[in-house]
Amino acid sequence: MNLLDLVKTQLTGGNTLGAISGLLGESPAATTAGIGAALPTLLGSVIQSGSTTNGANTLLNLIKDGGHDGSIMDNLGGMLGGGSATNGLLSAGSGILKTLLGDKMGAIAGLIGQVSGLKGGSVSSLLSLVAPILMGGIGKQVTSQGMGVSGLMNLLSSQSDFVKAALPAGMGSLLGFANMPNLGGAPNINTNIDTNTGGFNFWPWLIGAALVLGGLYGWKSCNAPKIDTSIVDKAVDATKNAAADVKDAAADAAVKIGEMFKVSLPGGVVLDVPKGSLEDGIVSFIQGTDTISKQRWFDFDRLTFETGKAVLKPESAAQLANVAAIMKAFPNVKIKIGGYTDNTGNAAGNMKLSGERAKNVMAELVKLGTAATRMESEGYGSGNPVASNDTEEGKAKNRRISISVRAK
Repeated sequence: MNLLDLVKTQLTGGNTLGAISGLLGESPAATTAGIGAALPTLLGSVIQSGSTTNGANTLLNLIKDGGHDGSIMDNLGGMLGGGSATNGLLSAGSGILKTLLGDKMGAIAGLIGQVSGLKGGSVSSLLSLVAPILMGGIGKQVTSQGMGVSGLMNLLSSQSDFVKAALPAGMGSLLGFANMPNLGGAPNINTNIDTNTGGFNFWPWLIGAALVLGGLYGWKSCNAPKIDTSIVDKAVDATKNAAADVKDAAADAAVKIGEMFKVSLPGGVVLDVPKGSLEDGIVSFIQGTDTISKQRWFDFDRLTFETGKAVLKPESAAQLANVAAIMKAFPNVKIKIGGYTDNTGNAAGNMKLSGERAKNVMAELVKLGTAATRMESEGYGSGNPVASNDTEEGKAKNRRISISVRAK
């Protein structure tokens, strides 16, 4: 039995895919790709958590006490219809994500966004939707077969090959699966856990169970016909990964992300990046014969900030890590980071915001190991627009962070 296929069929069949796509504001193709990346990521994390007796026992209690008996599969349409039903689904998912993914959530969302083409905020929403549905799929097997701890451990272990085959490139390393017996990942789990001496932490799971119970009550008692998008924003805020305001997201400055391909760097590092992305352009320029020009800029296409602020969102982590890897692979390269805005608001405020955003991008690259002496940053406000500010689409393109290679 392949749990991934069973749950994916539920999520992508009938009217369910259309409901999820409408909820996210994304195309069915991108949503399908996102589901295909999210499911093995989450199931792999569940397998990791349930790879010990104590961990599996906690999962079993969560399944039984949290109401994960599989009944969720029988009413997906109602739960994805909006209102408090969808709010309960997203809230339950937020609690599960905090437990399974923790502070890796941002980097995971960034990687899923790369392979699927979904916007960062959409990935966060999708993960919150998928998590409780996956738990329901696992719970259905546990309930129908009357499994105990050993039965659950065997079930999860039997899924490891399916997970490894379906994981996006690089996700196993990100989650620490490299040498785990069941996942081919690094052994991060203590197999001799003493719950009284700082081993497995039960409380996050119990809190997650409470959230799921509350969500299930909402699902069974409500069936609102139309989605309220504010509900999505509030639920995703709870995971600190709120959907970006499309009018103020640097990612909106990019053209549609192309298909993924591999870029080989000196030193044996291989990056999985979209064709036409910033990484693709910079590496081609560095390795090519074109001369340095201060007028040549490459725009970040997967970088987002909190609305009206210079605070980078977690989903920006993947592209920043790629740029840091490129800088490490080409030690002679020096860059300038430029920040830009549209013409909304006053010029002084735009100049300040653009400068702070560029400065924060540089600071993140320093944290990732790039020497500050190889970089400089500057804000240009609404200057140097690349599109007309007369349309919202043009304004979105003008709000951007760019890189200019100044030495190679």
